[in-house]
Amino acid sequence: MTTAGIHRPLANEPVSWLGGMTPNQFMRRHWQKKPLLVRNAFPSFQSKPGKGSPPISIDQVLALCSDDRAESRMIDQSAKGWRMRHGPFLPKSIPSTSKPNWTVLVQQVNTQLAAADRFLDAFRFIPEARLDDLMISVAGPGGGIGAHVDSYDVFLIQAHGVRRWEIAQKFDPTLLDDVPLKVLESFEAEDDWLLEAGDLLYLPPNVAHRGTAVGPACMTWSVGFRAPNRLALADAIWSNHLDGLTDQDWSDPWLGATDQPGEIPDRLVMAMADQFFQCLPSRQEVALAVAKTLSEPAPASLFETPSRPDTPARFAAKAQKRGLRLACASRFLEWDGEFLMNGEQLSCPANRSLRTALKTLANQRRIAANPRRALPSALQNFLYPLYLAGWIVYDSSAD
Repeated sequence: MTTAGIHRPLANEPVSWLGGMTPNQFMRRHWQKKPLLVRNAFPSFQSKPGKGSPPISIDQVLALCSDDRAESRMIDQSAKGWRMRHGPFLPKSIPSTSKPNWTVLVQQVNTQLAAADRFLDAFRFIPEARLDDLMISVAGPGGGIGAHVDSYDVFLIQAHGVRRWEIAQKFDPTLLDDVPLKVLESFEAEDDWLLEAGDLLYLPPNVAHRGTAVGPACMTWSVGFRAPNRLALADAIWSNHLDGLTDQDWSDPWLGATDQPGEIPDRLVMAMADQFFQCLPSRQEVALAVAKTLSEPAPASLFETPSRPDTPARFAAKAQKRGLRLACASRFLEWDGEFLMNGEQLSCPANRSLRTALKTLANQRRIAANPRRALPSALQNFLYPLYLAGWIVYDSSAD
């Protein structure tokens, strides 16, 4: 299975999965503003004779449910209410796709399958720092997770089967009690559509929606985006900053005697306040910490180091012949001339050609093979430790 026709579009390039709009037009008209329904956005997903199929099959998704490296959940609904279990699951415990009222959700599929990572190229007109993951759900008839609200943008792509989507932009936010999911207590749809294989629905944050599988073997892909909570972001940045500071003992040789020991000397208070302000990071330090945080991989990400690492010379030869790509779970970003990868700031020499190559890697997530030109030594020296860490791998997309 391939991702034929799926690529990272240019900002002014009309693309089918945005209904013929350019990414610039989509961002102006719809991003965080209003929903968008696109019929036949991905024609290759239509699983009809001669029409192709999605690049990831239902069987592959269900196999991930049995893998302890993948984050999966199974949700079913009955007369007794909602039930949610966390994977991994034994294969025999996963119901038939024709059995009603169940669904499995697999998060971060793009960190597990190269085809999923390549599919996200279709949405990489949005900064990588905001892109979160490709979640895939598989459901039997009637399966779903109830009416709910997300705090982030989402593209919902019907990959196989049929799903009914109902949405409401005005709704009661009250949630059901004693339910393992954040399900709205009452929900009245303002619009609803049946999405078939290849159709796409974009929803901005805070639009209530409910997706229900219609018929067997329903598979839906959800492209979600990071929406950092400002308090959580501040906590992470402050904690990391404090970890990098060195403490010193308090000293006040200027302190004088007093007849009013219950009063705090003003100079003492101000001196201690000054000590606090000396601990605060500068605006530039905060900005760099934010950038590093945005480059952090998903919490459950695992990187496989080469079992038998190639030598630097062999690495350069293979890279020249096959090309290189980021490991599926890697996040490689650039900000203000700094290169950040998987939460770390990388030391990069002031080499113009090297920086150009790294910009390509950050934007394209791969460096193309070039049998006619050897990998420049500066680039080889920079990338080889990342290869040993499992953060970059040889590109097998053309294999």
